[in-house]
Amino acid sequence: MLKIIEKQPTEENPYIVDNYPYGFRLKTKIRYWVETTKRGQRFISQTLNPKTQKWNKPKKSVYSNIILIGLNEKGYITYTNLNLYSKEEAENFYNNYNKFFSEYQHKEYKAITGMLKVYDKVEYKVSVRRFRHKVTKEITENIPLMEINQYEEINENNQVVNQEEEQKQQKDLNRRLNYLAVESAVKEGVTEKEALSSFKRS
Repeated sequence: MLKIIEKQPTEENPYIVDNYPYGFRLKTKIRYWVETTKRGQRFISQTLNPKTQKWNKPKKSVYSNIILIGLNEKGYITYTNLNLYSKEEAENFYNNYNKFFSEYQHKEYKAITGMLKVYDKVEYKVSVRRFRHKVTKEITENIPLMEINQYEEINENNQVVNQEEEQKQQKDLNRRLNYLAVESAVKEGVTEKEALSSFKRS
């Protein structure tokens, strides 16, 4: 668990470290902060060019739903993050770090929690794709790429799979799950707009 910085750095009030290595011999400053946009949050670091005394182009992490900056066991700056992955992960993150959450992060967590209540109940079935030769009627799970047009995909009842219908059913199912996830997030106390924004970031 990280030692979280109590007052989380922003671009206006970043966390600054002196004597940061710059090249082989030089030392400089580096600053860190969390950027929040409509796409989520990301960790930013930026070094000062000791030769020009101008800040270099900032380095940015990928977006996450929630990011908190802290110090690792060696005292170096790093960060921890939360995305829409699992209910257990979200709860552990909340229990460890919620006292450091901003208002934005509390709302984001409520949205994540609501969505995970729906997705936590979803059961996934992994099935092996099966193919039947159009002429010999031989059934196989592996077909040479160059012979793909000689086979047709079949389901567990040995019926030819209607690809368009299957894709339509999958889209309808995803649309329904997404609707239920957003609806569940709203019940946690966030607006529909906030829930939709959080969902798109995940």
